[in-house]
Amino acid sequence: MSQRDIYKDIDDRTDELRELASRHPDIWDDFVAKFELSWIYHENALEGCVLAHAEITSALKGRPISPETYGPIRSLKLSMDQLRREALNGGKIDMALTRRLHAVLGSSDPEFQPTRYRKDIPLHRAYFHDIAQPAAIPTRIAKLLDWAAEHDPDDDDAIRFAAHFHHEFMSIFPFAEHTGKTGRLLVNFILLRHGYMPVLFHATERQRYYDTLRLQKKEMELLLNDMMANCIDNGTKFIERELEQREKVRSLRLARS
Repeated sequence: MSQRDIYKDIDDRTDELRELASRHPDIWDDFVAKFELSWIYHENALEGCVLAHAEITSALKGRPISPETYGPIRSLKLSMDQLRREALNGGKIDMALTRRLHAVLGSSDPEFQPTRYRKDIPLHRAYFHDIAQPAAIPTRIAKLLDWAAEHDPDDDDAIRFAAHFHHEFMSIFPFAEHTGKTGRLLVNFILLRHGYMPVLFHATERQRYYDTLRLQKKEMELLLNDMMANCIDNGTKFIERELEQREKVRSLRLARS
């Protein structure tokens, strides 16, 4: 299957899921709530922090089980909410947007400085691909954002654009904190703005994700396509399973009446 055919397949399945969700909004709302819990789990797992379901749900309810993860969980959820608002407004990717998302991610830390560029190349880090020298960060991030403004895509090229932007952003690795989460939020800003559902990079694909950052941008396109397809399939299957379950319950009730 050609890349163009892959994109068309993603578009077709997105349209089918959107139509299915519109006919069953209550089921879709339930899926979205569960999807966001998974989003929080997988985002943290990519960064090497494995959370229990109870840690996430209790933090979101304001009843922390683990004080050290309470703030980051709530900040990530706030950043996801911010992301949706930003995407609905249809804005562009620029430093102002990046700063707003980055600021929310670090909001649980009173000493956090949004969009503070890193000053060194850390010896101990979660990511192992080559990253920019600190002195090159301001020039490279400015160049990337100029490229994004100039090549702001139409719907047909949004996935490729998102993959290429993310690959370069992570190659620059601009910030001292939360670079990975910020980069993936920006991917989802692009996808949401163009009518796609957010994408999760699953913890089971963590090594593939890390390896892809060391390869060419084309490999990031393939990974993003696969992760998007997985999320779309999960949404579709969730609704279909719930409908099947409801039909079983209805049939049992009719049989007993």
